[in-house]
Amino acid sequence: MRRIQEMNIQELRVQHRAKLKEARGLYRKITDDTPEKEARKIERDFYATLSEADDIHDQIEEAKEARSDDGDHRRPRGDDKTVDGSGNEGDARDAAFGLKPEDRVTTWAQAKQPDKHNLTLGQYLGAMVRGAKSEAEKRALAEGTDSAGGYTVPTMLSAQLIDLLRASSVAITAGARTVPLGSDNNNIAKLASDPVPAWRVENAVVAESDPTFTNVPLVPRSLAVLTKVSRELFQDTLNLDTELPRILATALAKELDRVALLGSGTAPEPEGIANMTGIGTTAHDAALTTYAPFVAARTGILSANAGPISAIIMHPRDEGTLTGLTDSTGQPLMAPKAVADIPLLTTTAIPADGGAGSDESTIFLGNFAHLMVGIRSEIRVEVLKERYADNYQYGLLAHMRADIAAQHEAAFHTITGVQG
Repeated sequence: MRRIQEMNIQELRVQHRAKLKEARGLYRKITDDTPEKEARKIERDFYATLSEADDIHDQIEEAKEARSDDGDHRRPRGDDKTVDGSGNEGDARDAAFGLKPEDRVTTWAQAKQPDKHNLTLGQYLGAMVRGAKSEAEKRALAEGTDSAGGYTVPTMLSAQLIDLLRASSVAITAGARTVPLGSDNNNIAKLASDPVPAWRVENAVVAESDPTFTNVPLVPRSLAVLTKVSRELFQDTLNLDTELPRILATALAKELDRVALLGSGTAPEPEGIANMTGIGTTAHDAALTTYAPFVAARTGILSANAGPISAIIMHPRDEGTLTGLTDSTGQPLMAPKAVADIPLLTTTAIPADGGAGSDESTIFLGNFAHLMVGIRSEIRVEVLKERYADNYQYGLLAHMRADIAAQHEAAFHTITGVQG
């Protein structure tokens, strides 16, 4: 018989259940008619069995902590658990499909690798430029230094920047899920065709109908941003520790929004919704005068069984046009309730100078829970001190890797040729 120390987690769990069952059986043996001497013996055996069950439980907990490579690499925590934005635990099989907008990458990263330095991202970036002043800053910089002379921001601090980026991203606000990527090649299963049920008579053979699955690849691609800061500003500004992360996050988020919506798909740029095969499209080719294009787009998504629609995304110019629409009496034109209930978001990442008249834009509707934003958790930052020394400036170069994919293209609809 194998010793408990030699068993794996599954075997330990079987043994734990068996010991608890044995203890319950012993407990039931004691009745009003059981002789006192025999009852005491059963009681001793009962507590001894419970003690063995506790020992096995301790072994299970130790094995969980030691385990490093069990389970899906996309799962945020080793034991089929994840944590939401409030710290509540859940099933990691859901997290494998991405973090929802209200979840935090910081919480996910904390579960994987607790923060040892107790630094904010702004303090870390400041230490990179001016030099470390505290022991915590020295340890963090020493850990993050790479062979190329830059800094790979520690996981927890990278997560802070990613959360700032996500908070600034319109696509994620619309409902897109963030998928932490653990490698350079990742795949998410997508249902290409549904199984078809069929009616049958008694004793007849059940008709077979297999679902068809395809892979949705998420291959992280390089995205970088360069920000210049004067040395005087760095020395004199009191809130630069908070402003630097915000500036970097906002710049990265705007570009991530652009490719999520309009990415060409030509390397190295990910493919965005507008260029995906299978989305719905309404060619408007005129100025907005009614809500009819939105009704048509909504109907298209619902007809594909891809609802509910989580958001409408447009350029601020078009939002202004909608707000200014009036009826024949000069009163504000009210949207149909089915359209008015959909959150309306704006971003300047959508250009408004396309088309023959250089005044056309695109509006996006969709169930954005079907949009996946894959992000590697490591962000690399370089301080360029010499390149801009003539202007007495520092350069901050931030680099991350991300990709975009859709699980169900029919969940999205574009209204094209919207003129201003």
